[in-house]
Amino acid sequence: MKKLIIFMTTVSLILLASCSGKDNRITQNEDGSITYSSVDKDGKAVKYNQSYDGFDNVTVIDGKNVKALNPANISLAKYKNKDVLFEFSCDLKIVEESGKDTDVIWMINEVSANMPQVAREKVPSGEWVSMKGSVFIHLTGEQTFYISSAGMHVDTRTFYLKNFKFTLAGEGIGANADAEPQIWTEAPQLKEAYKGIFDYFGIATGFRGTFDQEDKAAGIAYHADCITAGNEFKPDFIFANSRPKKFADFVAEDGKTYQMPADLPKFGGQKKFLEACKANGVKMRGHVLVWHSQTPNWFFKEDFDISKSDVSRAEMKARQEWYIKTVMDFVADWEKENNNGEHIIIAWDVVNEAVADGASVNNWLRSSKSKWYDIYKDAGFIVDAFRFANKYAPADVKLVYNDYGCYSPGKRTAICTLIDLIKADPEARIDCVGMQAHVKIDTPVTGNNSFEHAVQEFLAKGVDVQVTELDIANGKNPYSPYLLKAKYKEFYQMFIRNRKTADKNGICGVTIWGLEDEHTWLNAQQEYKGYTQYPLLFKTVNKEDGSREIVCKPAFFGVLEAGQEASEN
Repeated sequence: MKKLIIFMTTVSLILLASCSGKDNRITQNEDGSITYSSVDKDGKAVKYNQSYDGFDNVTVIDGKNVKALNPANISLAKYKNKDVLFEFSCDLKIVEESGKDTDVIWMINEVSANMPQVAREKVPSGEWVSMKGSVFIHLTGEQTFYISSAGMHVDTRTFYLKNFKFTLAGEGIGANADAEPQIWTEAPQLKEAYKGIFDYFGIATGFRGTFDQEDKAAGIAYHADCITAGNEFKPDFIFANSRPKKFADFVAEDGKTYQMPADLPKFGGQKKFLEACKANGVKMRGHVLVWHSQTPNWFFKEDFDISKSDVSRAEMKARQEWYIKTVMDFVADWEKENNNGEHIIIAWDVVNEAVADGASVNNWLRSSKSKWYDIYKDAGFIVDAFRFANKYAPADVKLVYNDYGCYSPGKRTAICTLIDLIKADPEARIDCVGMQAHVKIDTPVTGNNSFEHAVQEFLAKGVDVQVTELDIANGKNPYSPYLLKAKYKEFYQMFIRNRKTADKNGICGVTIWGLEDEHTWLNAQQEYKGYTQYPLLFKTVNKEDGSREIVCKPAFFGVLEAGQEASEN
C-alpha cells in the first residue's frame, strides 16, 4: 500500500510546480491577496466541480490514482523568499475502506518555521468536518501546502473537499499586488460595514492640521460616525494652557462657597471642534474630564498658585464638581444653541488611567505623579467624578472609565473593584469600561488572560465596553502589512462576538486611535525607539504630480471584511 510521506524533498516539489498560464482556481482579491479555490491537479486522481452529497463544486481525490507524495497539494514555488500570511478553510470528508478515522494535518513543509501546521482535526470516516487555520511565515524555498497524516494509506481513502479557500497575502503577491492602492474615500465605508453591529465606528483625530482641513474631515466622516478629540477636550486644552486671573464664588455640594476661575475656560478651540463635527455630521466621545496627566498643576494648589501647597480634600472635591459642571454646561448650552439640543457628545471618559500598572489586591490605585491621589489618598476622587458626571451630564450620555492594559490580570481585577465602588454609590453612574487597546501584533485576542477575557469580565459586572483607542504596534518585529491585516480582523471578529444587543451588555463602539501611520503617537514612545511602527488603517503616499493622497492599507480590508462577513451571517 502507498503510505503518505510527511516531508517532501525539493526535487519532489519541483515536479508539483504549478503549470504556467491562467489558473482558474485563483481569485485576485481587492487588497492584493489571492485565493485558491482548490488543490493542484494530479492526473486522474483529482477531479474538480463534482456533484456529491447534494453539493456542487466538490473536489474529489481518488487515493488509488494519486501520483504525488501527498493526496492534496498546492505548490508555493512562485512565492519563494516572500513573507506570506496563509489563511485556510475547507470542509473535508474522507471515506476509508475499513472505516478508520484519519488524523488530518494541513501543513507547509517550511523547515525554518518548524513545519507549521495550519489546521489539524480527527476526521471520522464518512463524515464532513470543517477545518480552518492561519499561519504567517517566510518561505525559504519552493515549498508546498499539503495534507498529511503519519502512516496514512492513501490508496484506501477517497477525499472530498468543498468550500475550499486558501488565501495568500504578502508584499508582491497577486497580479494586482503592484497596483495603485485604493484611495480612502473611494473604498467601501467602514461605518456602513458596522451599521447595526455597533452604535458607532470611531476614529480619533486632532483638530489643527486634520479635522480643520476640509478634505481630511470629509474623509474621516466618510468612514466614521463618531470621533474622539485626541487632545482638545483634556483639561490643559480646556484651560488653553493659561492660569486664571479672575475669580467668582461657587457654592459646592457641601453648601460651602469656594473661589473658582471666572475668566477660564473660554472654550474657543472646543467650539470650533464642535462646529466641525456638526458640519461633517459626526458625533464625538468627550475625552477626558479627570486625569492625572495633562491637567495644570495650579488646579490643585491653594489660590490656584503653583508656589503654594495642595488644597484640602474638601476643596479639591469642590473644584472637581465646578470643573465637571462647567464643561457639561458649556456642551449643553452649545448643543441647545447650535444643534437644536441634539447631542454631539454622546459619551465621556469621566476618569482616565487611575488604576496602577502593577495593580494588586491591596495596592491597586495609581499613586505616582497623580495629584488627585495625593490629595484624596483613596478612590474617592473617582467615585466623586462619576457622581458629578451623573449629576450634570444628560442621562443618555454614556459615562466611561477609560484605561490601557486592561487585559493584564492585576489591572483587570482592579477595574472590576472600581466598578463595584462606583455602583455602590447610589448617586454615581458608570455605563462603560473604555478599553484603550494600544496593543501589539502578538497581544492575545482570545483565551486565558486575553483581551476577550477582560471584555467578558467587565460585561459580567453589568456595564458595556467601548474600545476607545485601538492601534496595533508591530513592536520590535518587522512590519508585515498582511500580518497586521490578520490581527485587525481577529480583533474585530472578537469585538463582534461580544457586541452589545438588546438583551445583553456588550461592546457598543470601537475607535481607531489615529488616522495615518505617518502621525501615529507610537513613534514618539521610548519603548519603540529605533523601531518604526505602522499601526493604523491608512497611510499617505506621494503622487507623481507632487501631491499627497491618503490610501487604504491591507489592515483596512481586514476590518472591512470582519464587518461585512458579520452582516452576511
